[in-house]
Amino acid sequence: MHRFRRPAASWLAIAVALGTMTYAQTADARRITAATTLSSKDVSTRALEHWAGLLKERTDGGLTMNVIPGGTLGGDREHLQQLSSGEIDINLSSPVALQHVAPQYQCLEAEYVYEDEDHGFRVWQGDVGREVSQRIREQYGIEIVGIGRRGARHLTANRPVNAPADLKGLKMRVTNNLRAAVFGAYGALPAPLPLSELYGGLRQRVFDAQENPLATIYANRFHEVQSHIVLTGHVWTYNIVLAGSRFLESLNAEERKAFDETLAQTITWLNDEATREDERIRSEIEKAGGVTFIEPDRAAFRAAARPVLAKYAEENCRPGLLADVDKAAAR
Repeated sequence: MHRFRRPAASWLAIAVALGTMTYAQTADARRITAATTLSSKDVSTRALEHWAGLLKERTDGGLTMNVIPGGTLGGDREHLQQLSSGEIDINLSSPVALQHVAPQYQCLEAEYVYEDEDHGFRVWQGDVGREVSQRIREQYGIEIVGIGRRGARHLTANRPVNAPADLKGLKMRVTNNLRAAVFGAYGALPAPLPLSELYGGLRQRVFDAQENPLATIYANRFHEVQSHIVLTGHVWTYNIVLAGSRFLESLNAEERKAFDETLAQTITWLNDEATREDERIRSEIEKAGGVTFIEPDRAAFRAAARPVLAKYAEENCRPGLLADVDKAAAR
């Protein structure tokens, strides 16, 4: 099994944040530690808190969950390291985080790779998703235990964007190399930046644009420092619930049953709540004023992205991956 290398400073961050709240086992209770980079206000983080409540109630306090949001323990890479080493037990993130442990599958969160949201669910809940989970379990001791709704990723910018050409020259925050290639083809100037630093980067005009689901845009207040939200819907993204294999193996049969069943209830809650949340968020942003929503020429964005995706997949992703994704669209 592969192991991550850990920067020495990260041990201190974990100790300070967790204190005595790391995964522990006593005669009466076991505490599960769940971490996410998402803010405490984000619907996905609230889903973790909802799960914690269900799990505690279901087990009469025998299993409790401590949710640590906002990237307190680090970014996606650090969370995956911590899962692999057993320092945390659960992580909730998006598929983009998997670039650190399964880069050959990064095309699964690519621009316009899915026809619609249901297509993506079929991929992640089907053979391809199980293949990814098996790969990261064998190599890092991490497993996918749940897939939930996150929604579409949209663009925000400090000027109107109706077509790819309108992005020319805009400094844009992106999350991975594939996204950089796509938005670079549109004419933008892509660069990475941690989510925790993005609000300041946009406010200070170090960056002109970024892209994220509406829930992330709203929870991190990006609409306060951007003048336009462009409904590109360029990526259907999902909440990926990851667990450490050693943690899962440590659960007895009764605990695992409670874990799985309350997780399934939480996913149902999340899927419903995320749909309502998108509607509520748009209403709240429009009510506050100062931001214009744009319905862009999505066909133009898609047409410009697909050749970039095909070339990138050929060079960087598992052979035949896009063909397997396309097969799921017809089911």
